[in-house]
Amino acid sequence: MDTPSGIVTKNWLKARVKRHVRELVRLAVPAVMMRIGLMGLAMVDTAMVGHYTTQHLAWLNLANQSIIMTALVTGLGLLSGIIIYTANAYGSADFRGAGKVWRRSLPFSLSIGLMLVAVCWPAETWLLILDQTPENARIGGDLVRILALGLPGHALFVNCTMFLEGIKRGHIGFYLMVGANIVNVILNYALIFGHFGFPELGAAGSAWASTGVRWFMAASALLYVWNAASLRKFRVREPHDQALSDWRDQRQMGYASGVSLAAEVLAFSALSIFCGWLGTVPLASFGVVYQVLGIPLMISIGVGVATSVRVGIALSRRDGRDAALASFTGIGMTFFVVGIMSIGIYIFIEPLIAIFTNDARILALLAPIAVIYIIGMLFDAAQMVASMVLRGYKETWWPTYLQATAFIFVMLPVSYLLGIYLQRGFRGLMEGMAIGVVVSLVLQLLRFSYLSKREIRRSPFRTSLTHRQQP
Repeated sequence: MDTPSGIVTKNWLKARVKRHVRELVRLAVPAVMMRIGLMGLAMVDTAMVGHYTTQHLAWLNLANQSIIMTALVTGLGLLSGIIIYTANAYGSADFRGAGKVWRRSLPFSLSIGLMLVAVCWPAETWLLILDQTPENARIGGDLVRILALGLPGHALFVNCTMFLEGIKRGHIGFYLMVGANIVNVILNYALIFGHFGFPELGAAGSAWASTGVRWFMAASALLYVWNAASLRKFRVREPHDQALSDWRDQRQMGYASGVSLAAEVLAFSALSIFCGWLGTVPLASFGVVYQVLGIPLMISIGVGVATSVRVGIALSRRDGRDAALASFTGIGMTFFVVGIMSIGIYIFIEPLIAIFTNDARILALLAPIAVIYIIGMLFDAAQMVASMVLRGYKETWWPTYLQATAFIFVMLPVSYLLGIYLQRGFRGLMEGMAIGVVVSLVLQLLRFSYLSKREIRRSPFRTSLTHRQQP
């Protein structure tokens, strides 16, 4: 229980940590499962194309890692204010306000998706500028255009799932992803290999499958939010009656988050370009690395989403101490869970790689340096959660500055220095990646330390509530 003097007692601390862990698990599990479902789409694409041919896998990885992933994550960042403002309204029992967040964000989400299509469309030109071979640029550009057609659908799906996570109904997104993965496997099988009377399209077939699945996800999510009886108290069918200026702060947070995530993904996309300079096998290997490490990273995003919700709820009742405790709990949980998974990945790295390719050259490149990119994954997971913690504090541009510094001004130059200039090859690129994510985590923790102390000074303990009454 809180003490009138504002001293944190051992009983209060123990009780709140237990509550945060329990709530983080409850909120994170469906968020994690939904993101694992999203990762499952990419894993199936990589595995099935990887068992088609290594060259087609390299082209698909080039399209995804250099341009499409940047577009997807930038769009995710631009829409990230949805979950923060939904959680704040929900934490204040303003159900109508939470519904307004979803409704007003629909045209915004669709506009973001269409904008991303326009940016992606001259993909062959972008790839030539990035010094890819004419063949890689031509085929990779064709794949990017196919994949880009699904981006508006993906943006609408994100709009719905962020709203659902903000009102503690993240499990719905997981159920939708189960259906999406079933559809994806069937479409990939038909279009990559030419079954059920469809032409054999290889990587292009996988791209068309991804686009179809993204629109399936959008339609399913929209139908659920619009028709679910349990969501009627949010009054999502009613016009939001708000001018653009009324929700400027939400968009500003999204703009900042979009730039921040774009900086991170552009840095990783640049790594894929560096891999392309090294050859087909390093380029294909880079895609395999991120499929092998994908599930732990998706777990960290799920924990981060849950942590930002807990931080937002605590701050909505002006409890700075509990917000700080929620943040520490989320970051600590990430290190614990992802750390355990890191050990398992290291032990079973060879069979995990074999899931995605039977090319002995890729295995020979990746297995000896597994410890480097696995450590990088652990700190990347932690810095993702730290970034979402800062967003939970309604930070707009600071996370952007910090991540841009770490990824653009540290990771890229160090990776180029080690991998290309010093000719350490793929190992050097992975070493540079690990250094970049460690720097990002340190910078964001320093910013969190300042914010948490400021909010604690601003908000004394709410002595009228026991820890059992606090949400």
